[in-house]
Amino acid sequence: METRNGERKGGTSEHDRGYKRLFSHPTAVEELLRGFLREDWAEDLDFSTLERVGNSFVSEDFRERHGDLLWRLRLKGKDGWFYLYLLLEFQSTSDPFMAVRLLTYVSLLLEQIIRKGGLKPGDRLPAVLPLVLHNGKRPWRAPRDLESLFVEVPEGLRRYLPRLTYLLLDEGRLDLDRPGLERNRIAALFRIETSKSLEDFRRLTRELAELIAGGGDPELRRTLDAWVLSLFRRTFPGAIISDTTDLEEIVMLEETAVEWRRQWKREARREGLQEGLKEGLAAMRKLLLQQMTQRFGRLPVQVRRRVGEVSSIAELSKLGKKLLSAQSLRDLGLS
Repeated sequence: METRNGERKGGTSEHDRGYKRLFSHPTAVEELLRGFLREDWAEDLDFSTLERVGNSFVSEDFRERHGDLLWRLRLKGKDGWFYLYLLLEFQSTSDPFMAVRLLTYVSLLLEQIIRKGGLKPGDRLPAVLPLVLHNGKRPWRAPRDLESLFVEVPEGLRRYLPRLTYLLLDEGRLDLDRPGLERNRIAALFRIETSKSLEDFRRLTRELAELIAGGGDPELRRTLDAWVLSLFRRTFPGAIISDTTDLEEIVMLEETAVEWRRQWKREARREGLQEGLKEGLAAMRKLLLQQMTQRFGRLPVQVRRRVGEVSSIAELSKLGKKLLSAQSLRDLGLS
C-alpha cells in the first residue's frame, strides 16, 4: 500500500502482530491454503481437522527457538498428521539463508514430535510443509531450496547433503484476480495491502466490508477490522480514530479525509492568497457543518454559531479530526 506521498510504508511491529493475529484463525489459514496452495494433493487436506499447535521448540542442548505459526491437519483417508509451518516474513529484502532457518525449525519440530510422541523404531515422521509468506515491496530473491546454497561438490557427495524446499507466497507477485478468489477474504486483504492508489484502497476496503458483512465468525471479523484499521492509520497518520471502528466506518472515514483535502485545495486555488484563505475558511466551516449534520442530525444553533466563530484553519482541522472518532457533539467540545 502506497501512502499519500507515493512512498511505501515498511512493515511495522504492529503490522507484523496483525498478520500473526490474522493467521491465528483457522478460517484465515484455510482460505490462504485453499486460495494459494496450487498443488493437486491440496484437495486431500481435511480442513475440519485444522488445529494450531505450539511453535516454541527446545533443542537437545536446551536452546529455545521461536517460530511464527504452526498448524496441523489430516489428509483425507490417511492416519497421522500433516504439519504446516507458516513463517511470516516482513523484511524489505529477502533472507538469502531462509532455507537454513527453516531447516532448523523443521528439525526442532520433528525432534519434539519424536520426544513427546514417544516414536518407536519403525514409526514414521509426519510431513511438514514450510511456507513463507512475504509482503515486502521488492520481489523475493532468495533460493527456495537448501541444496543450491552449498558449494559445488562431486555428484556422489551431493546425495549426502541435507535437502529442504519451502513454498513461497510473495504477496506482491500473486495473481489476486484469477477466477476462484472472488469470495476469498485473504485475497481481498492482499489486494488492499498491495493497492497502488487511494481510490483503489477505498474500493477494495468497501469490497472487503461487503464480503464479510453478516459473516458467522465474529472474532475473525474483528481481526479483519483491526488489520485494515492498522493500515488506515499508517496511510493517514494524522487521523484520530477509535479502536472500535469497523470496516464500514473505515471506508467512510477514509473518504471523508480524502474529500476534506480535495475541497480545501480546490478552494485555496480558486482565489488569491488572502481571498483564498477567507473563502477556504468558509468552505471548511461549511463542509464541517455538513459532516456534523450527517453524523449527529440537526445541529443546535449555538453549535453552528461556535463553528462560525472559528477563524483558524488549524482549529477547523482539529475539529475535523475529532469528528472522525467523536461519538457525540460533546466530544467535539462545542455543546
